[in-house]
Amino acid sequence: MKFNKLSSKVTVLDTTDKLLLRIIQQDSRIPLQKIARKLGVPKSTVHYRIGRLERENIIEGYYAKLNASRLGYDYMAVILVRAKYGPQYHKKVGLKLSKVPGVWAVYYVLGDYDFIVLLRAIDREDYMQKLERLSNMTDIERTSTQVVGRVLKEDPRIDT
Repeated sequence: MKFNKLSSKVTVLDTTDKLLLRIIQQDSRIPLQKIARKLGVPKSTVHYRIGRLERENIIEGYYAKLNASRLGYDYMAVILVRAKYGPQYHKKVGLKLSKVPGVWAVYYVLGDYDFIVLLRAIDREDYMQKLERLSNMTDIERTSTQVVGRVLKEDPRIDT
């Protein structure tokens, strides 16, 4: 089951939908004909189902998985952010945090901190510049940073 943002209802996925999602998460460039063979359904069925899953916002986009280290982004940090409380602060502050270069994820969380920010940088100096930009925001009370020593698993795919 998936929550459908458009209609505020849960979308029920059948076995074919789940298998289709697994296949395209592994390789979103796979030809429809090949998917159809793997699923044992007509190519038109695959085309229809992908279109429906896109319209229902279950499939939100297609991306190339890039190797951050090979591109020079070896420095990763998890930043815990405490923000100043106010009306709709989570939306306002979250949007500001998401616009800091190098930030690739922002999570609004409940607990001692308000946000978890995942950031990539080229080196310590690049990281410090980004952290300074983030920390100097008027809506930020304080931050606590954990520097990532080694990535053991990083996989954005969802088990269906």
